Amino acid sequence: MREHFSDQDLRAVLGADLSESGIIDRRIEEAYIMIRNSGKRSVKSQTGKNKKHSNPWKGIGIGLVSAAAVLTLTFTFCAMNPVMAKEIPILGGIFAKVADIFSFGQLPEGEITELYTVEGEDISGSGEENAEKELYQKTDHDITVTLTEEYASNQAVYVSMRVENEEGFPEMMTNVDGTQYLRLKTMEHYSFRTNDSEAYTYAERDVEGRFEDANTFIGIMRIDYSEIDVDGSRYQAALQEMEAQGEELWLTDENYFDYMEKYDVPDTFTMDWEITQIIGYLAEPVKPEGIKSGEELEKMSDEEWRNYMASLPAELDQFPNRYENWWKDGSWKFDLTIAQRDGGARTISVNETNADGFGLESLEISQVEMTMNVIEPAGGMAFAVALDANGNKLENGSANVCELATAGHDISKVYVYLCDYDEYMDEIKGYGIPGNHMDRSFQEVLEERALFKTVIDTTK
Repeated sequence: MREHFSDQDLRAVLGADLSESGIIDRRIEEAYIMIRNSGKRSVKSQTGKNKKHSNPWKGIGIGLVSAAAVLTLTFTFCAMNPVMAKEIPILGGIFAKVADIFSFGQLPEGEITELYTVEGEDISGSGEENAEKELYQKTDHDITVTLTEEYASNQAVYVSMRVENEEGFPEMMTNVDGTQYLRLKTMEHYSFRTNDSEAYTYAERDVEGRFEDANTFIGIMRIDYSEIDVDGSRYQAALQEMEAQGEELWLTDENYFDYMEKYDVPDTFTMDWEITQIIGYLAEPVKPEGIKSGEELEKMSDEEWRNYMASLPAELDQFPNRYENWWKDGSWKFDLTIAQRDGGARTISVNETNADGFGLESLEISQVEMTMNVIEPAGGMAFAVALDANGNKLENGSANVCELATAGHDISKVYVYLCDYDEYMDEIKGYGIPGNHMDRSFQEVLEERALFKTVIDTTK
């Protein structure tokens, strides 16, 4: 049975050419899915068992008609309402639904593993479906967490999730770019961490996405390998011992590997992952009694300011706290098998330095991100910047400025610059803000003032 249909097939059904449009492109993909699934659909018999349709070509015909209806309505709506068309909900998984606001953009569809489908699925049937529910959907304290998709590159793991609150969430903070967050406190264990096989790592993970309604949040959690490939248990033990003796222990470049165990992240590994607390950020934080305005604080003397700070509730220094956050304690435990599937993943060795020891060891590249592995001399501190083949700045997708989002960029050629940290923050950074400096380009300034610079052809 034919499972793949081209634009020509759809033109024949619609009797019209397809206009170029982002939303139409998404609708075409959804129509393809309808067509592919139409010949595979199963129906429940009265005994509860699944059976295939007896006439798959009839299913394809229904699928084509349905697809035509979807596309015709989409084309008509987009033509008549070009502004409202941007607001049409995108069908598909959470990765696709939050791609417009996710820091790393659209994740590669062909590399994604579907864990659990929430919408439009009957999860009350077979043992296989129930097993899926038990693996990827957990409920505690009226909060249901469902893991829906997973993708692993050579640099990070991405997991999409839906968090549903039966009681409803309070209104949560929205960032300028439209993103919203939940923060998860977790206990994690990874199979490749052999020296601490019984120990769990405590972490805090941000889930970046949006609230679909008062009861539902959808988003993507990213776990960078640099956060999980080091075992610091020896350091923690030594630190406690030194503190008990009234002494201090500092990590330096010279003693780092005496205390920290570095692991290689394999292509496939298991991840035992338990959420112990879910935290949100209130849209309207509650002001403690006696809180002062910024103008009032400016007028205070140093002594008045110290007395004022001491008068504030101690809870303000805690996270979470009732003034700024909503949270729920519980246990949502998952076991995942992670497999790197990025066909475009590669590491490009550079190993270049200048006379002062500043340089670049390598670039790690996947279909969605690029990591710069920077070399700095002892005591040296640089700020690394990368530009794409067109001279456009690659922005960091995480808190690590060396982890860059590549969506929408031509990275066939990459320009890497290392600048003095203070000089970059005080003088150079402003040139990278579009429209801020019209007299000189950001790249011109970097070429002139960088401590180290190199160009990498990533196609070789």
